[in-house]
Amino acid sequence: MEPRVPGVLFDAQFAAELERCVYCETTPCKGACPCDCSPADFIMAARGGAPADVRRATAMIMAANPLGGVCGVVCPDTHCVAACARSGIDRAIDIPAVQATIVQRARDLGVMPAVKPPPPNGRRVAIIGAGPAGYGAAAVLAAAGCEVELLEAADRRGGMAALIPPFRLAPEVLAADLAWVEAMGRVRVRCGEAVDDPQALLGAGFDAVIVAAGRDRPVELGIAGEEVALPWTTYLANPGAAVMAGRRVAVIGGAAVAADCALTAVRHGAERVELVALEALAELLLTAAERDALRRAGVQVSGRTRVTAIRHAGGRVVGLDAVRVALPPGIAFHPRAVVDVEGSQHARDDIDAVIVAIGGHAGLLGEEGGGVFLAGDVAHGPSSVVEAAAAGKNAAARVLTFLEGAGAQAPARPPEAFRGKAKSFILLERVRRLPVPLECEFFGLPILSPLLLSAAPPSDGWEQMKKAYEAGWAGGVMKTAFDGVPIHIPARYMFSLSRDTFANCDNVSGHALDRVCREVERLRREYPDRLTLASTGGPVSGDDERDAAAWQANTRKLEAAGVCGIEYSLSCPQGGDGSKGDIVSQDAELTATIIEWVLTAGDPAVPKLFKLTPAVTSIHPIAAAVARVFAGHPQAKAGVTLANTFPTLTFRAAPGRRWDEGVVVGMSGAAVAPITYLTLANVARWGLVVSANGGAMDAASAAHMLALGARTVQCCSVVMRYGVGVIRELHSGLSYLLEARGLRSVAALIGAALPAAITPFDALSAVKPISAVDEQLCIHCGNCTRCPYLAIELDHRQQVPRTDPARCVGCSFCAQKCPSGALVMRERTPAELAALSEA
Repeated sequence: MEPRVPGVLFDAQFAAELERCVYCETTPCKGACPCDCSPADFIMAARGGAPADVRRATAMIMAANPLGGVCGVVCPDTHCVAACARSGIDRAIDIPAVQATIVQRARDLGVMPAVKPPPPNGRRVAIIGAGPAGYGAAAVLAAAGCEVELLEAADRRGGMAALIPPFRLAPEVLAADLAWVEAMGRVRVRCGEAVDDPQALLGAGFDAVIVAAGRDRPVELGIAGEEVALPWTTYLANPGAAVMAGRRVAVIGGAAVAADCALTAVRHGAERVELVALEALAELLLTAAERDALRRAGVQVSGRTRVTAIRHAGGRVVGLDAVRVALPPGIAFHPRAVVDVEGSQHARDDIDAVIVAIGGHAGLLGEEGGGVFLAGDVAHGPSSVVEAAAAGKNAAARVLTFLEGAGAQAPARPPEAFRGKAKSFILLERVRRLPVPLECEFFGLPILSPLLLSAAPPSDGWEQMKKAYEAGWAGGVMKTAFDGVPIHIPARYMFSLSRDTFANCDNVSGHALDRVCREVERLRREYPDRLTLASTGGPVSGDDERDAAAWQANTRKLEAAGVCGIEYSLSCPQGGDGSKGDIVSQDAELTATIIEWVLTAGDPAVPKLFKLTPAVTSIHPIAAAVARVFAGHPQAKAGVTLANTFPTLTFRAAPGRRWDEGVVVGMSGAAVAPITYLTLANVARWGLVVSANGGAMDAASAAHMLALGARTVQCCSVVMRYGVGVIRELHSGLSYLLEARGLRSVAALIGAALPAAITPFDALSAVKPISAVDEQLCIHCGNCTRCPYLAIELDHRQQVPRTDPARCVGCSFCAQKCPSGALVMRERTPAELAALSEA
């Protein structure tokens, strides 16, 4: 997708920025956002790539910042970008551009989240000023059930944001954000309606008034000839009305609005544009992008200069007078701190147009009290759009507290000091976090969601489980523990095979089963609504009587502790010659024997899960054996866990050895998911209750497992990588995916891919697409010419790929690996189909 609006990234740029986020536990980007928007969360959501993921990422943005599209385009690099931890590695993520792209994609795809307001609360609030602060306040008030009227003196909506030049902020982006707020249904905008007395509105049917008029009156220099200069508000409101073509323009000012005027004059054909400022070049209140734009446009900068008069004749500028200024040593810059340099007065005859852009002041002043509240620039001074939106949200919170009858002038949660302004923690709760509820059941027990912690380090004790439960996990399996068995956990047992694929040679907990039982009792007491399971096992020595007694004793201990269910690890090393496999669950007979031991002695009301392995020649005989045992215990609540980690060999450096040290590890994470899918699909016909395990690194992979018949999905590697807080991402991802597929519950998802989960090889389509190139996106790297079918060559003149339809078999590898996203697959024309068939 090529960007259609400024600030929106190309596909490849967007994907690259998403991948660079390290999902910091401390979320410094969120802490630096005045609206408390969380880039780490919306970036994680957007990585999914599906329309449902774009929708929920946008919901995260707009719930925190109702002007999320605008702020994505124009936010300065002094907020989230300045705080981005990635800058300690290479460079900060371009968070605003990522945000702008997400919101734009949601609009292009038609998946913008909607606000579902509650019934009207009978309150009417007037907001003076339809700018960012006014709309921020209107969103919060409308979402709370208030009727809101925005009274705007100008003939346009958007306030100062409407004066941002279109090459920086496309008007349709601003209009779309404003329309999103208005679509809440209780927001009315009245343009061309000036208000002189806010208090008078309280007697005209309004219960409260917010003054958010902004600083819309340009500051004057107070010098001779200023009347022939253009104020920045007049110029930016209608730059086409001022003839700049061929003129030599001086823009007086050193901040963003001055840069906007200068760049606009360049675009309107000015012969030369010069920025005249009291600040030195390094002191200009500009972002790096704004400085670079001035440089590329050829705008000159005259720093430490004060204009003393504008000379004119016949109503036209003919020059200006100026003086050099200096800043006393050791003093930080302030306009009042500079002093004229004696003898530096000079006249400029090479200027024939002047724009004054040194800021604005409030045209409507007032004080808070008696139902009148201030918001935005009128209260806090000049600010960015995101700061104004945050101030508007906080003003709305103060209004709601006031309307509740307490008469207080502060929100329920006082805003914290934030760089001299207020930070807003308010979210539009009516932007649904979970559009489809995730409640389901586990052997008849109601649970908050089907996503559980698997028996792994994140569940190894009461403290870990408590942290997970408070983060929102529905339940978990405490790490496998035994009674009276010596435990060996080697050092450096974790391996990272790729970004999302891991491995370990750590099988069980270092804690005794008695301790686990005490922790189970405490968790059941403190978190009765959570599904607290525990994992155990027993010896496999060949002495069936002794082995059975151990498996059964461990079972009784956990049942006595009040556990919600027990999972049994059947991945124990097996005795014998290995002819039936290296671990228990590769041996159908031994697996059935152990399950029989457990079900015979255990309480049938306490659910039992038997953890199998995908490391078998065929899962069918194992599943068949399990099903036969279950059939002999019809009262028992029993199922299986599929499919566990996959045994692999990896290497690590071993000084002093002839070659690296090979270590057998259990591979987990993204690479295991396809193995789990196949195992689940193959087991589905046996009608077993299944808890999926292995490879669920995101909500989509978990959904696939549920669709293949799993009742719950256990997570480990995703928690090891992102922490227990990732459950918020998993829950929102699953809920939005259900909504997108038209499913209204988890129950509707379970088994949705069955019975024909696997399309037979012969039924796969044989129609071959062909690769095509977007020449604007091509970076001429030539990597596509590595095509194994020799179907692609570079055009000798333009160095862009050309595909031979007789050679291309439509494998799509070139498009999948194109670093810039320039190559795509499309359907063939009749002539191209004929060429392939002839080849």
